[in-house]
Parts: sequence; structure tokens; C-alpha cells
Amino acid sequence: MAFHIIGDADTVLGYRFAGVNGDVVETTEEARAAFKAAIANRSKGVLLITEAVEDMLTEEVTAHRLSSKPPYLAVMQDIWGPRGKRRSLQDLIYEAVGIRIVQDD
Repeated sequence: MAFHIIGDADTVLGYRFAGVNGDVVETTEEARAAFKAAIANRSKGVLLITEAVEDMLTEEVTAHRLSSKPPYLAVMQDIWGPRGKRRSLQDLIYEAVGIRIVQDD
């Protein structure tokens, strides 16, 4: 299965040492162009993006996830660690279907 990463220069370089190709992006326009090119190439099995790229491309990322088409998307931390804005799975389910899976105490 082929992997591809989109993120900052340091994170992409780290993954290149592991044999993963990727695109270095610094602006929203660069991120959008790299994302469109990556999802157009269906031979990529998994597309890795950093949280910063996800923040830049919220609408595009959501639309791709809803399409359920490859490449499959995984959002990961960059070298600076978590951004702290990730929502829990329970919150995402509640937003999508309006049902709480586990009752908060």
C-alpha cells in the first residue's frame, strides 16, 4: 500500500527517511493544490496530512472523508505535537447523527 504525506518541511523530511513521498506546503494555496493532486491519484493507499494542513483545508478534508474513496485519510501531529483542538469521537458522532453514545456524568 502506498503512502503519501502533506505537511511542513520537517515532518515531510522525517517521513522521507522512512521511504514515504510527500509534499511540503507552507500556505493554504500550496496545501490545496497538493491535496487535490494527492486525492486525484487513486494509487495512493493512505494520505497522511498534518493537523496544520487539516486546519487549512477543513472543507476539502471533510468532503473527501464523506466521499469514502481512496486514498484513505489519516490526520497526524506534526513535529510540534498536538494542537489540542481535536474533538473526541463521541463529539463527532453526536454532531453527525445527534445521538450520544456514552452519557457524560
